[in-house]
Amino acid sequence: MLRLAVTGIRQHRYGFVGALCAAAMAAMLVAACGILVESGLRAVPTADRFGATTAVVRLDPDVVIRTGSGQNVDNESYPLDQPPRLTAAQVDKVRQVPGVARVVTDTPFYAQAIAADGTAQAAPDDGVTEGHAWQAAALTPFTLASGKAPGAADEVVLDAGTAARGHHEVGGQVRVVTAQGAATYRVSGIARPSGRDELPDQSSLFFASATAERLAGAKGAAAFAGVFGKGDSADAVGQRVREALDVPRLDVLSGDERAKAGAPGTTEQLASTTLLFGPMAGIGGFLAVFVLGGTIALGVLQRTQEIALLRAVGATSWQVRRMVAAETLLASAAGLLPGFLLSVPLSGLILDRLRDRGTAPDAYQLIVGPLPFLLAGGATLLLALLAALAAAGRISRIRPADALQEAVSPRRPVTVTRVLLALLPLGGGIALFFATQHIGGEVGVAFQYLIVLLLMGAAALLGPLLARILEPPLGALVSAVGGVTGWLAHANSRFSVRRVASMASALMLTVAMACTVLLVTGSLNRITAEQTDRRTQADLVLLPQDSPGLPADVADAARGLDGAAAVAATRSTTVISDVLGTPDVLGAQALDPAAAGKVMDLGLREGSLKSLARDGTAAVSRTYAKQRGFDVGDRFEAWLGDGTRVKLTVGAVFDRPLGLGDILLSERYLGPHLHENLNDSVLVRAAPGQGEKLRAAAAALVKDHPTVEVTDVDEYAHGLRTSLAKNTTGTYLVLSVLVLFTAVSMINGLLMGTAERAKEVSLLRLLGAGRRHITGMLYLETLIAVLIGAATGTAIAVTGLAGANGALTGSTDFSIPPLGYSLIIAGVAALALISTALPAALALRNRPDGVLPSV
Repeated sequence: MLRLAVTGIRQHRYGFVGALCAAAMAAMLVAACGILVESGLRAVPTADRFGATTAVVRLDPDVVIRTGSGQNVDNESYPLDQPPRLTAAQVDKVRQVPGVARVVTDTPFYAQAIAADGTAQAAPDDGVTEGHAWQAAALTPFTLASGKAPGAADEVVLDAGTAARGHHEVGGQVRVVTAQGAATYRVSGIARPSGRDELPDQSSLFFASATAERLAGAKGAAAFAGVFGKGDSADAVGQRVREALDVPRLDVLSGDERAKAGAPGTTEQLASTTLLFGPMAGIGGFLAVFVLGGTIALGVLQRTQEIALLRAVGATSWQVRRMVAAETLLASAAGLLPGFLLSVPLSGLILDRLRDRGTAPDAYQLIVGPLPFLLAGGATLLLALLAALAAAGRISRIRPADALQEAVSPRRPVTVTRVLLALLPLGGGIALFFATQHIGGEVGVAFQYLIVLLLMGAAALLGPLLARILEPPLGALVSAVGGVTGWLAHANSRFSVRRVASMASALMLTVAMACTVLLVTGSLNRITAEQTDRRTQADLVLLPQDSPGLPADVADAARGLDGAAAVAATRSTTVISDVLGTPDVLGAQALDPAAAGKVMDLGLREGSLKSLARDGTAAVSRTYAKQRGFDVGDRFEAWLGDGTRVKLTVGAVFDRPLGLGDILLSERYLGPHLHENLNDSVLVRAAPGQGEKLRAAAAALVKDHPTVEVTDVDEYAHGLRTSLAKNTTGTYLVLSVLVLFTAVSMINGLLMGTAERAKEVSLLRLLGAGRRHITGMLYLETLIAVLIGAATGTAIAVTGLAGANGALTGSTDFSIPPLGYSLIIAGVAALALISTALPAALALRNRPDGVLPSV
């Protein structure tokens, strides 16, 4: 049988090449995902503000919440928006630890220099611009290049990069914006970290200790304590610090881990980008199962008569399965090397695009190790083997006497076992669809991708049955349009329903994935923008320009503008509370309940925003209220952004949370739990007939507040849509790679399916069919498969779109962008027809009487 397998490869070279290409693509995708995940897990931020220290001590920036009950109790960590700070007493204990030479504390705060031309100076690489006490310069270390350390309350030291970009010199004046507003300082000195002008992704401004204490609002507490040892190892010093403080959740960071404190933004970006590739690997593996399985099944289908003949002359079921498995493993093994070679540039290309768009930090560098290749190789070979055994199983089990009859005329398109297997993902997808309508919100939208995958799996398993159902009407349409050639294509498709199903399944995967990217992924952005448009009742929106937020005095200044009737600020934070029985991080907003209702229409369902004036009272979104079964007056447990555990009372339920948050609290109540008072936006509503006066006054406000951008409602809406599109760049890119994978797989399947029909084409030519008729027949057969695949794929994607809309709005009504959808269908059809053209030309190249003798 092994010799027969090798001989079969020569006889069925197109099938062998098709299986090889499918295995190569599967190995390429799985290995590329593995490389990207491993690179993210092993990446270390390049910017380390604590490079001179032995270790860095901080309190755990996560809150630990006990979940479960009985024997299923677990402690889960959740990130805090406002990490806790070390007390002065705790820092003193660190100083007394044996082996500690000295301790330098640091509490960074927002501080941004204004250039000589009056514009706000952004940090390099879109990083942070922070202020520190001068003693914190020793942590990097920064050393003075000119001037002297800040001693007076109105003195500041700039890093050399900030000084150069803003054209500041020692002895000159510089305006600095902090959370407390703008103030003018004298540049007492310019400092540099070792060997460079500034840290790679942050700007540093240094103040006198008392000034830094006031601006940071630290009140004696410290975000970090940098430990300088006396020569002992960092591990030994760290262990002594833990024992001395005896704090349950204490971080003592040394080595590369110090960058978690020194470059927290980069660390968070690394983690979020790495998480992006997890779903990509899962979806990619799912697609690889069906692409590889479908290709191998098509190859076995094309050899049904040969296998039946082997059964008829005495080959056992085991021998047939072993032959098919051997051929498949040979093809798959041959495809591993090209797949591995392609995976490295593919992962590099994806990472480069993400870095170019700011989704991935520069610290995310490609690291190629052996583990992704081992996993990808093993998974590909195992999938190929299982697919081969499954594909050969049915024909090999049929009695030899019935094998030839089954090969010529299959009794049924799908087996009972296959139908039962298909019912599992189909039932799961339907059940999950209805469950997500109850869950709602962004969580419900995220589940739509799983629903689409489940329905794709069910459709692939039921492919022959769907083709049997859809081919008659669609084939009749093609027959009516295509004349005699169309009739022949219709007859061929009706007779070879399994072959049509195989091609249609590949097309279905491509259409479903592409439409899901277009429809479901875009649905969240579109509805977020729509809700924001309907919610915003202001005439002007003040936004931060090249800065993380607006100082509190901007809202105060806006209230004094000529023509302003109502002003309200928004400040985002997080609240941790139960979602579907498990704690989760929810978006929240701090606002003024008296003013917010004048500039925002939240679509209140119950209660009143004025109830938020009572401490501990919250407005919750309709989605969250539905998940928890809340009514006005109900109480629930939550953790605020600084980890404070509270009991909140539902005071109102509102309908437009996207782009705002699921929980609203008063700014007075949340204020003590926020480290810095920086607002996200300030909404200003004009008095009747005072719009022009308000705009003129707001334009003048920018002169005194250089980090403010004044936008009208249309500009605000456009900026929001641009920001939403940028935030989903990574998702679109990852999903586009998967769409490309399915498209290439579709091309491979069509090439393979058409190329193996050389004998059929030769017979038609001997019977009098011309080249034009045969080419037209093949094109129209492909068109029938395209119509079946497009119909099935569209139905699956539309299900996901309806589910996403229902989760976000409560209504499953949806709309499809006609241009985008038309381009997808036209692109898939064009690829399919082009993929048919090449093998058709090869089949018509030979003399018909030279092919038939080998039948």
